Amino acid sequence: MTAMASVWNNSMRPRTASAAKPCTIVVLAVLVMPPFGGPFLRGEDDTVVDAAAKNAGRAGAAPQLIVLDQQMDGMFFQGLGNAEQARQHWLGKLTLEVSALDGICRLSAAQRAKCETAARLDVARVMDDIEAVRRRYAGRTIDMQNPAGQAEWQRFSAEGQALLAKRQDVGGEMGLLARVIAGILDETQRSAWQRESASRERSRWQSVVDAGMLQLDLALGLTSAQHDAIRGMLMDKPLRINHAKIWAQGNGSHFAPFVCRYGLTRLDQAKLKALLNERQWKTLGQFIDQGRGMATHLKQQKMILD
Repeated sequence: MTAMASVWNNSMRPRTASAAKPCTIVVLAVLVMPPFGGPFLRGEDDTVVDAAAKNAGRAGAAPQLIVLDQQMDGMFFQGLGNAEQARQHWLGKLTLEVSALDGICRLSAAQRAKCETAARLDVARVMDDIEAVRRRYAGRTIDMQNPAGQAEWQRFSAEGQALLAKRQDVGGEMGLLARVIAGILDETQRSAWQRESASRERSRWQSVVDAGMLQLDLALGLTSAQHDAIRGMLMDKPLRINHAKIWAQGNGSHFAPFVCRYGLTRLDQAKLKALLNERQWKTLGQFIDQGRGMATHLKQQKMILD
């Protein structure tokens, strides 16, 4: 849970325009916030929010104001500056992917043109989705000291989380570029790209395993032989993962060890136990339990694809 709390605090902490009293209600609102989905905001909510704010003012409650324009800038473009810089960043990333594909598969001019067009459309689609939400909430300031403001914050946050998932998956398996690549390659090209993709997946899984093994080494005091044996078992049974989501916004140091711990749950437990002494096995059992406990969240967030 510490990992999840850290990610939430980094990406979704409300920015308060004025605050005269402790933000207890803000904390409660964030804790109950759903991770995805939620209905779009309708115009009639404005009247409800305004009336609730006036009632709170009459009762002497100091408003806890959140400027949604500020929230959106930080949420959608964190680390990327602004909308244009984000667009250039994502387009550059996909252009490099097309260049790598070309280098391995020796694309024809027509094949490369199709891939480059698909890359531009993938980026344009994400930018259009972000802009739609920005227009819907532009100029809004909500008061977290009343139920209407809290409900609006939850709706806004649900839409924001859904957009973050799309942002993190630009160029992913479900994107147009991936579908175009699958459709235009001949058999020789496809075999070469599959080998490259398999090598990449192994390297990405290795980064998760190494992050997890570092913590196991410190907690269990593993010998080099024990380390190599457990690492080998994990590498021989990789998970299907979304590497971009695990490491999104620098959060891989939080999530990668939990993904590795979930990987431990899928190994031969008797073989694992035989490698360790009694103290080490007891400690490892706690890590394995944590992996099971985080499994649902990791799958819901599509970090684990199995």
